Amino acid sequence: MSLQQRISEKRKELDSLNQIKQLSENLATQLEQLEAKLDTLSEGSESVAIVLSNWNNIIKSASLASMSLQNYTEGDYENKDDPPLPETLVRLRIDEDN
Repeated sequence: MSLQQRISEKRKELDSLNQIKQLSENLATQLEQLEAKLDTLSEGSESVAIVLSNWNNIIKSASLASMSLQNYTEGDYENKDDPPLPETLVRLRIDEDN
């Protein structure tokens, strides 16, 4: 094998290695972007889980507030100006630190 052929083969090898290096860098960049998107998705999923876990308490509160409506008769609802309404719900923040 002549020296010129060996140089030519080595150049092809170098070109292939450079191409592999470029493709590897592109893959690393795409994986980093995917990681950032997955972090965002994870944070969003945690927020959704917190909201959904509160729905049970919200439904219980609404149910308790409307329990007083069972005491009224159909005639009580005829007064359009002052119809029976559920109990007013008040939201209070409770600091868990104390």
